[in-house]
Amino acid sequence: MQRLKIPGLLFATSSVPLEFDTDGHNTTLRAADPPHGPENILALTSLHAEIFRLREYPAIRLADQIESPSLRFPEVYDGTQSLRGRNALFLTLCGWGDMIMIQPALAALCRKDNGAGEPAKITIGCNWIRNFPYRDARFIRDVRPNIMNLAELFRFDLLINMIPAHYLRSRDRSMLDLYLQLLGLDRQAALQYPPRLRPDPARVERLRPLFNGIRSETDRKILVVNWRSRFTHKNAPAALFFEIASLLRNEFASVLVKDEAEAKIMQGEIDGAGADILNLSHRIRDLHDTIAALSLADALISVDTGIVHAAGALGIPGVALFGPFPPETHVSIYPSIRGVRAGYEGRACRGPCLETHRGCAENDFSQSAASPCFGRIRADEVIGALFEARGGGLSCAS
Repeated sequence: MQRLKIPGLLFATSSVPLEFDTDGHNTTLRAADPPHGPENILALTSLHAEIFRLREYPAIRLADQIESPSLRFPEVYDGTQSLRGRNALFLTLCGWGDMIMIQPALAALCRKDNGAGEPAKITIGCNWIRNFPYRDARFIRDVRPNIMNLAELFRFDLLINMIPAHYLRSRDRSMLDLYLQLLGLDRQAALQYPPRLRPDPARVERLRPLFNGIRSETDRKILVVNWRSRFTHKNAPAALFFEIASLLRNEFASVLVKDEAEAKIMQGEIDGAGADILNLSHRIRDLHDTIAALSLADALISVDTGIVHAAGALGIPGVALFGPFPPETHVSIYPSIRGVRAGYEGRACRGPCLETHRGCAENDFSQSAASPCFGRIRADEVIGALFEARGGGLSCAS
């Protein structure tokens, strides 16, 4: 009898059909009680189980291990095996920005075995299918969801399990550092392959007339601004960004490129304050468009979210504002990005708290109340950091 237990993974069966949407890709589980084969058992992360509250449904059964007398389980990578010629699944739980940050670890892993023979066939199992930021990388064979049935999982002969990295929190190690540690890779060797993004040329050309028109009409450079993240705890006050945009108005036209739902909220804040920020989000269809738009901009100021990593990988000068996490770990690998740390100390929290999903302790972990972290950051501090990121040469309105 073989037993499979993988840290961070759960195995689910259900007496009702289930369907999960991973960035536009559907994974389904047919109803079967008891299950009749590997296509009726789902492998997913314990964080998925928590987010979707799967333990609350009596029809769903979750286990942290499975046994089989006949199925061939994939070999779990421990850092010693050769990847040459192997059909390997690199299983991760990264956000879009972290997916960009860990690129050096992936590249270094795939180049570790440079001997003769067939190269490794690496498939990425992740949260990002349609919006995967560097799908055209030569060391990646395919991208697929990180939720799959066992029939799909068992098609791989090697499993590189990176899920445990997402349950670790560190003040001095980034997600890249955690990945390198788990993979047994040297950091300096990995940074020979710094994060790089190649914008889609067709998308760049579609957006180029818009950006050229703004420069021509305003006689200013273009600054992309962003004060909202996917997590309430990482949002900054809109007023801080409005002040920054006003102070930089002599040199920069400030623009917004955001997904539709967030753009509507942010437009309401812009209208309420009469801020001089142009919302271009109606021209942005997905994160590949965001990359294309960034490549046409002159600078970025944003809270800590995926767009910061995209700008860093594109070499766009920028400033990232940090509350829950330390900038020293999150943007130090990007030469063009400077981090500004909130340095918050409150009744219940002394930043950085390393919290994302739960929210802010000062607000009793409310998912609707904004974190007070960013109230400690001054507009002139951010502008000074942008001056450094651009190598000097910045003018401000009086």
